[in-house]
Amino acid sequence: MSGKLGIQEFMVLTAGGSPIFHYSNTNIRKLDELLSGFLSAITSFASEFGERSIQSLSFEGSELLYEQIEDECLFIFLVETDSSEKVLRAVLRELSRKFMSRYETELRMDIPILDVFMDFEHEVRGVLTYYEGILIIMSSLSAFVIPEINKETMDLVLRSGGFLDEFHRDFGGAGNKILPEINGMTSIYDIGRNLGVTEEEISDVIEYLAIRGLLRVSKMCPLIKSNDSRFDAYLDIIGLPNKDYQLLERAKSFCNGERPLVDISERLGVVPERLYEVFEKLGEEVEWKLVEVIGLVDKN
Repeated sequence: MSGKLGIQEFMVLTAGGSPIFHYSNTNIRKLDELLSGFLSAITSFASEFGERSIQSLSFEGSELLYEQIEDECLFIFLVETDSSEKVLRAVLRELSRKFMSRYETELRMDIPILDVFMDFEHEVRGVLTYYEGILIIMSSLSAFVIPEINKETMDLVLRSGGFLDEFHRDFGGAGNKILPEINGMTSIYDIGRNLGVTEEEISDVIEYLAIRGLLRVSKMCPLIKSNDSRFDAYLDIIGLPNKDYQLLERAKSFCNGERPLVDISERLGVVPERLYEVFEKLGEEVEWKLVEVIGLVDKN
């Protein structure tokens, strides 16, 4: 099993193509020395033309992602073909930077001592477990959640440099439109409506930010402020259609500010978009309480 991320193997090579670290979650290692030399040759060729971004190759039904840092080590993922490449790029960059930082002295040696790098397997397992947990959480979310950028963490990332270039490279113009809309007030559903972009495009950006620890996500829980004769009079004033009124009557007992919209819609047997449409017509009579999803920011 390769886990939620779809990562089968992780390998580190020197600039000359010699393997110095190899992690595999199975007993079978496809990234053998022959393949390593092949990748090193391709990267050397690409470097001559100034190409430094992560590249990918298809290989025996799997996908290879690789990155070279500062003309030194080559970092490689062997992943399942249906894995999220944008997310994997973020994970590969983090492992690459951790490795370079941890073994800065050892990597300057003319002949690296391979045993020194073996303890990095513990680091790899920890990183993959964390990110797989993030993806499991993200996959359980719907369009009726409100994402918010963690401003302090984002400021640190921006000061370190490189993030905006990577983000623009990965998501282009669509990503640049979506990023400012992640403001802690607008749901994924409404971002899509406002910008005319697909939910899949937004989810890709949300996953990318979440897996880098830059995001908070909260579920939308409706609270109906009043449920008396005045509320019924208000419904008469706005002219709520009979079908909407019947759905609202069924939903009111669940709208206590603690149950997410999606959970309520499932109990009622309707799609969340339909229930949200009714709540929108109620205006300020519905207050949206936000329940934060745990585990999207703190890596500790």
